[in-house]
Amino acid sequence: MFTALLLPAVLFVQDPLPKGDADVTRSALLHHLKFLASDELKGRGTATPESQRVSDYIARSLQRSGAEPGVGKSYFQPVPLLTTSFDAQPQLNFWDSAERGPQAVEHGIEFSVSVKGDPLDTGVLRVLVVREEADLPAEADPTLALVMQSSRRKSFGWLEQAGFDDGVGFGLIVRASPTRTGRTRSMPSPRIERAWLAAKDTPDVLTVMGSPAQDLWDGKIDRLELKLSGKREATPERNVVGILRGVGTPDEPQLKDEVIVLSAHFDHVGVMRGDFPEGTDVIRNGADDDASGCAVLMELAEALCAGPAPARTVVFLFCAAEELGMLGTYYYADNPSVPLKSIVCNLNLEMLGMPDPLMGGPGKVWLTGFDRTNLGPLFVEAGFDVGPDVRPEQHFFERSDNIVFVKKGIVGQTLSTGGDNPNYHKVSDEADTLDYDHMLTCALAALKATRLLTSGEVTPKWNEGEPKLGRR
Repeated sequence: MFTALLLPAVLFVQDPLPKGDADVTRSALLHHLKFLASDELKGRGTATPESQRVSDYIARSLQRSGAEPGVGKSYFQPVPLLTTSFDAQPQLNFWDSAERGPQAVEHGIEFSVSVKGDPLDTGVLRVLVVREEADLPAEADPTLALVMQSSRRKSFGWLEQAGFDDGVGFGLIVRASPTRTGRTRSMPSPRIERAWLAAKDTPDVLTVMGSPAQDLWDGKIDRLELKLSGKREATPERNVVGILRGVGTPDEPQLKDEVIVLSAHFDHVGVMRGDFPEGTDVIRNGADDDASGCAVLMELAEALCAGPAPARTVVFLFCAAEELGMLGTYYYADNPSVPLKSIVCNLNLEMLGMPDPLMGGPGKVWLTGFDRTNLGPLFVEAGFDVGPDVRPEQHFFERSDNIVFVKKGIVGQTLSTGGDNPNYHKVSDEADTLDYDHMLTCALAALKATRLLTSGEVTPKWNEGEPKLGRR
């Protein structure tokens, strides 16, 4: 159980909100984008002063709209994270069966490491090659490094089936990939993870490439040692949560206890790392991804709070750290502000700033997982200009915050038009590249869809056989 983490005070002048308006307006969307995607916010990286500034802006927008604080008396839900950082390059040494060694393996080119706990030396570990699931030992052994196939799904699937989830109890998990070649790295990037699920006995995962990987797979390496130098420390972040209480209907007063969660993520990928010539633009502003979704969600909150009270309760969830693996959303789903069983649907908003030509151009929006639930056809029947995801091969259904709710069994889908944005995760994803008439049309469609959901006229349901969590 983690106690609430307090963010350090950051002094800044309150950033101005757009003029309050009960209607969703183009000018308000533009105002939000000019702020959220500004160079001042340095790409809204997780656990930065700029992230705190953004969350403060969103909370004030919710407060002005009339939404109540969603977490007790606060709009902020602390998200406890951990950051692992390094002060030296990792070192990997091999010993062969003839006791020759140590033989140094080159970091970056020949191996990389994903640190799962404190960055500590492993000590010298015995190597066990696991070519088939039957090669796994009967019990976990912290003195063993398991060498497995490069396919994460296959190797970690074997571990899970054998009762060794994530390889807990072993000294190291090594994925051998002889055909891959890495790249020169001066130092591993800091790694941010979920503090509430961190396990000290989860082994690091090593990816070995090229000829060293082939030597491992051929059984030529008897022992190995991974040396790490760094630190692991608490890293506070926060979601922003507001709530609009439902009132039910005369015939169905219990609808007030059912919840629709509207979500969007406010983080992006920050600035590019490395050495660049002076004057180089290194800020990945994230205008479409997902400042556009946040802008639409803030406008939906204003419109819904200004209108007739909804039958169902609405939670406005602005998620932190989506770009790092939906960490804020996972924390919310594990620690919801309302009973999880009361949530009947998550409607997520992601990348609504540019038209998708495959969908038919401006104003056309798609719904991920269209064929998985009853909502797509119901939206179409109600006259909304929405259709199936036109790029199913990109697996957008699994790649945004909705999938976290899906894993809890809750209907979760994303409205988006972002499948063809050439600026994705680039410094060119700027506010002035977006189509605000298109975004306004999408926002109005999202408002209609939300009102249909909150009215109680429709009940979100999975289609038969769903939810399927694997990619199709």
